[in-house]
Amino acid sequence: YQPWLDSTGTPLTGGTTYGSAYDSTNFVTNTDAGTTSGTINLAGNVRTYYTPKAGATNQADATQLYRFQIRTDGRIVRSERLAPELTPTARNGTLTTTATATSGNYAGNYTFNVPANSSNLVITTSGGTCTSGSAQCANVHARFNANPDTGNYNCRSTANGNAGTCTIASPSTGEYRVRVYAQGANFANVTVTYSYSESVLTNTGENSVGCDTTRTGWGWRNCTYATPVTTAFPSGRSEDAEKVNFATWYSYHRTRTKAAKAGASSAFAGLGTDLRVGFRTIWGRNHATTTGNMPTQAAPIPVQYNNGLFDNPNGTGGTNNNRAKWYSRLFAATATSGTPLKGALQQAGLYFSGNAATGAYGPEAAADQYACRQNFAILTTDGYWNDNSNYTTNVNNADGTVGTAITSPTGTSYTYSAVRPFTDAESNTLADVAMYYWKTDLRTDTSMRNIVPTTSADPAFWQHMVTFGISIGLKGTLNPDTDLPGLTAGTRSWPVPVGDTITTIDDLWHAAVNGHGTFLAASNPNEFTRGLANALASVTQRTGSFSNVSANSTRLDTDTRVYQATYVSGVWTGELYSYEVDEEDGVNVNYEWRASDGIPDVPADRNIVTHDGTSGATFPTAAQVTALERTVAPAVSGANNAAYIRGDTSREIREGGTLRNRNTLLGDIVSSSPTFVADTGTLYVGANDGMLHAFDAEDGAELFGYVPRGINLGDLSTLSNPSYAHRYFVDGPTVVSNREQTPDQNILVGSLGKGGKGVFALDVTSPADFDASDVLWEDNETPGGNMGLVQGRPVIAKLNDGTTALIVSNGINSSHDRAVLLVYELATGTLLAEIDTGAGATGTPNGLAAPVGWDADANGTLDSVYAGDLLGNVWKFDLSSDSPGDWAVANSGAAMFTATRSSVVQPITGGLTVALDPKTYKTWVFFGTGRMMTAGDLTSASVQSLYGLIDLGATTPRTDLTARTLQAIGTREGLPVRGFQPNEALPADSKGWYVDLLTPPDSTA
Repeated sequence: YQPWLDSTGTPLTGGTTYGSAYDSTNFVTNTDAGTTSGTINLAGNVRTYYTPKAGATNQADATQLYRFQIRTDGRIVRSERLAPELTPTARNGTLTTTATATSGNYAGNYTFNVPANSSNLVITTSGGTCTSGSAQCANVHARFNANPDTGNYNCRSTANGNAGTCTIASPSTGEYRVRVYAQGANFANVTVTYSYSESVLTNTGENSVGCDTTRTGWGWRNCTYATPVTTAFPSGRSEDAEKVNFATWYSYHRTRTKAAKAGASSAFAGLGTDLRVGFRTIWGRNHATTTGNMPTQAAPIPVQYNNGLFDNPNGTGGTNNNRAKWYSRLFAATATSGTPLKGALQQAGLYFSGNAATGAYGPEAAADQYACRQNFAILTTDGYWNDNSNYTTNVNNADGTVGTAITSPTGTSYTYSAVRPFTDAESNTLADVAMYYWKTDLRTDTSMRNIVPTTSADPAFWQHMVTFGISIGLKGTLNPDTDLPGLTAGTRSWPVPVGDTITTIDDLWHAAVNGHGTFLAASNPNEFTRGLANALASVTQRTGSFSNVSANSTRLDTDTRVYQATYVSGVWTGELYSYEVDEEDGVNVNYEWRASDGIPDVPADRNIVTHDGTSGATFPTAAQVTALERTVAPAVSGANNAAYIRGDTSREIREGGTLRNRNTLLGDIVSSSPTFVADTGTLYVGANDGMLHAFDAEDGAELFGYVPRGINLGDLSTLSNPSYAHRYFVDGPTVVSNREQTPDQNILVGSLGKGGKGVFALDVTSPADFDASDVLWEDNETPGGNMGLVQGRPVIAKLNDGTTALIVSNGINSSHDRAVLLVYELATGTLLAEIDTGAGATGTPNGLAAPVGWDADANGTLDSVYAGDLLGNVWKFDLSSDSPGDWAVANSGAAMFTATRSSVVQPITGGLTVALDPKTYKTWVFFGTGRMMTAGDLTSASVQSLYGLIDLGATTPRTDLTARTLQAIGTREGLPVRGFQPNEALPADSKGWYVDLLTPPDSTA
């Protein structure tokens, strides 16, 4: 168990020692939340708890559990619920070997004890001498708890000679006395022995440590000193560590209220800072302090502070510390009285219906509020609803009533139909409340266009509320895992919800179905944490961003597919979807597969390789393990961090660990576009989880991953930190040779993009069999110090000397800050040339953007390369010679154009397009300007332009180009439209054209 996490993801302190645990059922001592708790020495009493055995299926069955008890002496004892095991055990002894008596007298007075549960007591005499061998001689007599004689005994022997036996089938418990009588003769040196069978209880275990010693019925038996076995502690913790764990549970988890706080603090720790998060209780209780940005019933989301974002932009004590205040409100919550869920959910719906500047859509005034906001309510409870408090307006049978038609600006119309699994015959249920606030357009004011993003799980494009439900410890009559198909088909029905009964849990699930959210009935704190985390994951996934698209064909065929990469900021997970496309319906709205489902659940089953500095190797190498160790809290070993990167989720917070929760194992895909290779039917894409991924394009199965050597492993070690701040890792473009360029072979070249310096090459001819030997080369710096962040897609081409080459623009942030073209031999990675433009310096940093090759004589070999740079220059590189020593910047080393407007440089960070005018046979170069690299770029007021210019073999100034304009800008049917200047021929002396784009607000450029 872990303490609650604060707003920074750091565990709270206090309450974790066995002698001083928090004893409040609601609170811990926390200054920020204003709560206090007394303490208790847990050693004053025996503390008992239970854990399921391996393979347990029913935790209500005590035989499937281990009982653990922490005794007052500090020792920890494990026991099991078992029937007694009784084992017959032979016992025997010798009373004497020298019994001697004369006729008519007794030898000795021997004693022994028979324990309880014994049977078949046998006493024998043997050996020695007798003066009359044919007559009775040594006769043994035995009596319970008294001296025997010839007239008083429980058994005796009367055989001739000294060999005699007496037997008691069911002896009493206690002392038996034995004497040997000389019957008519003398005897000497006779041996007297006894034996019996004792029924022994053999599954008590350690004695006197609390185990059952009864011989009938079930009891806690087999006592042994042990602590629970867990994934993290396969041999159990030490007893001291287990007492710390118990104290932590007692302080932070022992009541449903505390378990809910623990789960919420953990689940929300992984939530990004780009969402607005509110807090309300079902009874509308406020925190003792309601000033500032503390969430209240009236203003659950503090929109007036930092736009309500779930962040601490100025630290936990800053004015806009909405995240810290939310956590303080959580820690101060109490749970008393009834359970008015209907009123609580209705009040949430009313909140999302308001237009106040302090409301859900604020802080802007109503006319300026964002129409695309999505609204989510997560309703958690540990009880049956039983109260109508705050339920102010009947919604009647909302799920059984056809809705009102709602139309989007594009003309799409939706009308709710009362169909299964949503509808039932009941009115004013919790499910009706959820349906009412889902199917109703909550904001009908004209400024709030119906443009809410939709998903396959939620088709609503109008302002509405999505409902998630989580039940803590209670289940309904229906099984959410199996019964939805029956409810949809009509073979199952929603039960009539009756307050304070199990049917209200079914109604909570029904509400989640109607509200197009998800539901979980959590039977333990870990399930609650996972359920809440999954609900938050669903929220963040629905608010995700699309990145890049690829397709497996340039035309529409029966098997045409589109591959869409996405990412979710804040939680920083990614996804890659495959959609079918046809001529009539276009792109199917339902994906065919998604890549996260194709990543093996078992980390050891994943094929992940890397480069060790010399050649390919399995990830992680020993050096990488060392580099991945993180000492900053929460600390993690390099081995465990590498396992996390490979996909091990066992140490994530939701599993009781300390590492960041992930919704999927695939990291965010931001700048890297999916690359489809028809030769092998494979997709390649880089992700910011530290690797390039290869997926089977048919079913989405991951084939392999590659972790480039050039990644900053110190940065990668933070990926598992709950306070992870986003970083780029494998964010660059990829290009793969076809088998015409590299016969019988496919070579992939990728870069780290914003993730670091370098390019790498892999042999992906057989991606399903990819291994370390297929890693060809990786280069992270050039002799001239010109490797930067390669963000432009490299070019694979044959040169005039017959070499199949890789053309790379060096990108920004190189050591020398200049724009340089790099030319490699593709197969070996040998650097053939660094062609330096000379443009750029420390004070005016530069870098070359994406290259484009040009075969001027159409003979199949590349003659020149064009590329732009950060300083607005367009460069032409002459590679027409068959000697690398002759390759150089064309135009005698001068740029062919420099993009400026009013003396302000217009950076070129994207690619160029080169084309031949079929009438004049002149070569044209087309490009746009602009940059999006730093935070300052978001607010830049510089005007950018589109250009088309003729390559005349000399530098062209902007004044030699003809201006074209955007003549009409406006809206039509609610959508933005623009019109260009009518097409007309350029003046005879014009060397091209340009179009200045819209002037940003407050622009002076």
